[in-house]
Amino acid sequence: MRRLVLVRHGESIWNAEARIQGQACAGLSEVGHAQAKLTAAALSASYPDAHLVTSDLQRTVETMAPLAAALGREPAHDPRLRERSFGDWEGHLRADVIAADPERWQRWLDGEDVVGEVGGESAAQLADRVEPVLRELLDATPDGGVTIAVTHGGPVWHGTHRVLGLPPGTFGAVGNTSVTEFLAFEARRRGNGDGPAPVVLDRWNELAHLPLELRIGWVPSVLGAAAGEGSDRSGSDPAGSDAPPVGR
Repeated sequence: MRRLVLVRHGESIWNAEARIQGQACAGLSEVGHAQAKLTAAALSASYPDAHLVTSDLQRTVETMAPLAAALGREPAHDPRLRERSFGDWEGHLRADVIAADPERWQRWLDGEDVVGEVGGESAAQLADRVEPVLRELLDATPDGGVTIAVTHGGPVWHGTHRVLGLPPGTFGAVGNTSVTEFLAFEARRRGNGDGPAPVVLDRWNELAHLPLELRIGWVPSVLGAAAGEGSDRSGSDPAGSDAPPVGR
């Protein structure tokens, strides 16, 4: 059996400012650094021999840093683990985008995937990019081994649905520094030969390593587009996400 542990980055400065982030980056907030340290303590205790890989964006690199230090090894960097691109919306305050582009924003809230219209990636393009790297990481992990990948809410959410073959909206929130874990079992002999190794979801959006005041949610649309996360630390407010919120 092999394990792939996906960790969403800690709260970023732009998360806290309710600024649309995507592949643009300003690093972690004070809260995000606290989340990263607690996550590193939990994962290094559970998986001391883990292989490490991270998105190459600043907020994931900073989230990975305390875990890499605790385990005494350098992570690999894979740009395919980046967040979804949000094109011209990136770097702008959500309130400013709403004021400047209300019609498109309303279509986004209604569940239409409009991100390609502003030069970003569609949900399908994101899933097409992320699924192969998740499968590669699982395949490269030795039997009995663990790989920990620090990535973003969009790749965790869309990648999980695609890998498991589930309709978008099956799962809910992806909180900052939440842990999602896949198990891959060795291929079993079937009547028509060896099939692919079955992949199952062992845990989703686990935040038990964080105190309640540091748990921040990320709520996707039932249609599968990226959504907002709670800047009020409860997950109920859509402000402060990597991506704009989408109505259910």
